[in-house]
Amino acid sequence: MFSRNGNRCAYVICVLSSLVFIGFCVNLASAAPRKAAYIYQEIKAISKRLKHQKKQEDLEKLVEKSSDFVAAHPAYKRVDEVYYLLGNALVQLARVEEGITVFEKVIKEYPEARYVERCLLDLGLAHDKLGNHDAADRAYQKLIDHPKYGSRSQAKFAKRILEQNKTERKGELPKPPGAILNPRGWIGKPALDFQVTDVKGEELSLEEYRGQVVLLDFWATWCGPCITEIPNVKKAYEKYKDQKFQIIGISLDRSMKPLTAYIDKKELGWLHYWDKSRQVSTLYKVRGIPSTFLIDGEGTIRKTNLRGHALEHAVADLVKENLARAVGKKEDVAPQ
Repeated sequence: MFSRNGNRCAYVICVLSSLVFIGFCVNLASAAPRKAAYIYQEIKAISKRLKHQKKQEDLEKLVEKSSDFVAAHPAYKRVDEVYYLLGNALVQLARVEEGITVFEKVIKEYPEARYVERCLLDLGLAHDKLGNHDAADRAYQKLIDHPKYGSRSQAKFAKRILEQNKTERKGELPKPPGAILNPRGWIGKPALDFQVTDVKGEELSLEEYRGQVVLLDFWATWCGPCITEIPNVKKAYEKYKDQKFQIIGISLDRSMKPLTAYIDKKELGWLHYWDKSRQVSTLYKVRGIPSTFLIDGEGTIRKTNLRGHALEHAVADLVKENLARAVGKKEDVAPQ
């Protein structure tokens, strides 16, 4: 009798132990997806912040978290999106070759995934940024010919890019559907001079800043994307204003009052002109804002439609080039 009860107790203990162990394994197995989902939401939150304001630290954090995520959770249902965000952030950090590697991995290993469409477009843009236009063409064409995504908006962007002259392609993201890109052909041409009166009532012309790098920034206070870019513009101005760099803001506001109020509130210290009659915007054929023209010290337009970190990098390069040219000219005229 004692032996039978003892065996029964041992059996019950064994069953209960098994159930506890199974429960532990189930909890352990379900914890991994929950952790992945939590990290995914963190990555999305960083990406959302970057849409409103590009910050170096956020881009670097996105790269770090996304890299760890794709390594730890390669089978996660939205891993293709995380790969895309990783590649895009790398390109924005000027780590273009690394971004290309990420895009190519998604296209190869997840050929039917949702974000393959965007990866193909951004792969082409990244190659264009490096001047690898033939490789860019292959990526664009692959997107256009894709059986699943060939008729969607990204493929339409790819078609528009392929219609451009290769030498004009700078790897810049196209605007959303319905937006109008700046006219082609400005890059490499002389900037057009204008004589106007700025918001302070003083005479202003582009020609008087010959010898300096100048950013023409067409914008308005009612333009959401323009306001989003203001911190980037201000950062570039504060960093290079003492190195022969000037900004001329061309406002398309409906009246001067909101313009001057915003300038004062945000302490925008560069030159400003209210283009009430659309004199300057018509001269430069501007049909959509924000729109920028970066002009070198010789008065030649070198870049257009710069955004985010691309703006600061372009300004830095041109300021450096301009200062070197100025030093060279001084040496040429030095007494023998």
